This record gives sequence, C-alpha cells and structure tokens, in this order.
Amino acid sequence: MGGPSAEYSVSMASGAMVMEALKSFEDLDVQAVIIHEDGVWEKTTAVPHGHMRPAALIRPNPPRRHILAGLSLLEDADVAFVALHGSFGEDGTMQAVLETLHLPYTGSGPLASALAMNKRRAKELFQWHRLPLAPDFYIPYLDPNAIQQLLPQIESRLGYPLVVKPNDGGSSVGIHMASDRDSLREALYDLKEYPRPLLIEKRLSGRELTCAVLEEPDGSVRPLPVIEIVPHAGQFFDFNAKYQDQGSEEICPAQIDVRSTRRVQDLAVRAHQILGCRGFSRADFILTADGPYLLEVNTIPGMTPNSLLPKAAQAAGLAFPTLMRQLLDLAQNPRASS
Repeated sequence: MGGPSAEYSVSMASGAMVMEALKSFEDLDVQAVIIHEDGVWEKTTAVPHGHMRPAALIRPNPPRRHILAGLSLLEDADVAFVALHGSFGEDGTMQAVLETLHLPYTGSGPLASALAMNKRRAKELFQWHRLPLAPDFYIPYLDPNAIQQLLPQIESRLGYPLVVKPNDGGSSVGIHMASDRDSLREALYDLKEYPRPLLIEKRLSGRELTCAVLEEPDGSVRPLPVIEIVPHAGQFFDFNAKYQDQGSEEICPAQIDVRSTRRVQDLAVRAHQILGCRGFSRADFILTADGPYLLEVNTIPGMTPNSLLPKAAQAAGLAFPTLMRQLLDLAQNPRASS
C-alpha cells in the first residue's frame, strides 16, 4: 500500500481496510508493506490510518536504493495483496516485479495492468472489438508553445463539451472539464508541466454508471450489480465526490431498465476479458440516450469505505472480508497469468 503516485492516500485507505478484513481470518498472518511518500518501504503488523487527500499530479521518482532495500521485505511472503493505486502499483510495474520474484499476487498481470492504465491503448483494443466509446484526441506530448495551434484541431474533431485528463491517471486527479475555447486553453496550460500523454474526450451527456466483475475459481467471470453515481456537488465524479463522506449518492442497484443493466454488465465482462484482466476489475460508463458508452477499466478498484466494488459486492450478498479472502485465494490458485 502507499506508493509513489498521486493516489497515495487512496491506496493507504484501501490497504488499511483490506488488512483489517484479512486479519479476521485466524489462519492468515497478515503484514502490511507500506511504501511511504519519501520512497522508504516499511513492514508492519499495525493497521495504518490516514486522511483522504489528493496529492500532487507530478511525483518525484523514489530513490533506487529504497526500492532495492524494500524488496527484501517480501522475502518470506506467501502471497501479496496489491492495494497500490496509480503509477508503479496499478500500471503493471509492481506486478512485473512480483512475477520476477515468483510471488503470487492479487489482480491482473503486468500486461493487462499496463493496458488498462494506458487509456488510449485500451481504447484501441476496445475499438477493434467494436465496444461503444467516446471520440477522443490523443496528445503524446504537450508542447506549451503549441497549445494555441492545438485548440482549433481539437475543436474541429470533437466540438464541446470536453474532458481533459492524463492518459494514465486515476481517482480523477488532474481531470479538467472544458465547455469552450477559453476553458480548454486553461485546462491545457494547467497540465503543461505534466510529462506524460494527455487524452481529450468528448464529454457525453447521460447517467454515470459503474460495474465491477469478479472471477470465480473455475475462470468464469460474473458481473456484480450496476451502480449509478450521482455527485452531490461539482460537475462530475471528482476526487472529493469519490472519497469524501456524502460526496455523492451511489445507487445500488442502479435504477435503470433491465436491457440497459444487462448491456452494461455484458460490456464490463467483455472489457475485462479483452484486456486479459484477472481476478476482478471495475468498468465505468455513461448511459446516454443511445445506450451505454465505456469510459475505462480499473484493474485495482478502491477498497475504501466509500469505494464502489465493496458496495456492489455487498449488494450481491458478498461481505467485505469474504470478498477479500476470495481474491486472496484466487491469487494463490490462479487459472492463468494475463
């Protein structure tokens, strides 16, 4: 838990909740490996507690010596529950390290993790499989001197309104909404120091939905109930709406018709399988008048008190500790590596 990403505090909250749940099983010896914000790794049996807060979008790389020293803390582990969000933990980096150590771990493998984290690459795969997607404009590198030239290109391809976001971000960190040229220019200038690609998408009008899926021991994938998200304040499901108490209303199961429910669940399962995800994932959607559109797939959904996967599992009759144990058991007996 923790890690060198903008989602550090989200990961710490997820890790604490997972740890508490797994400690309820007497046959498990549960220890936390915390990767602190300064890059130092720590192993502890105490459940950490912290406050949910967004971190800076641009984070320094942790010193190499801390990573090398930290890996020794995994020497006697039997299985790792990965509660890292964002870069280093959700993008396939840590998964590749664990593969090298021959240490079983929860969730998707390096390839599926990297693909899901890279929104544009994931969309290219989804587009090939004819999944419904929002039109987009991809910026591999944002040259601050070229912003003025980019504005008319983006407008002509997508029009307004728009969503501007890091191509490999999460928890809505760094996301901007643009309704006209001035707000688009402001969004790009705000992100001009961001050293990674950006993705600009047509902002779709409709109801915001999410659907998690779980894998069974036999390899079958089942969707959980669909959740509708209604933020109480602000224009969209931003960081505060996601993680602050009463930041949004989350209706589970979503009050939508049976056909739309089945379509969203089918798309969530298909997206999981197309990327080669493993164990679990959660897909986000906008339900428009023309049907649902897939936004993205999360391979390590949050496990905080306000997170959506635990709520959907609870609605399906799966208590949080049971869910965590199922994911851990699946990691120790995987059907295949993605």
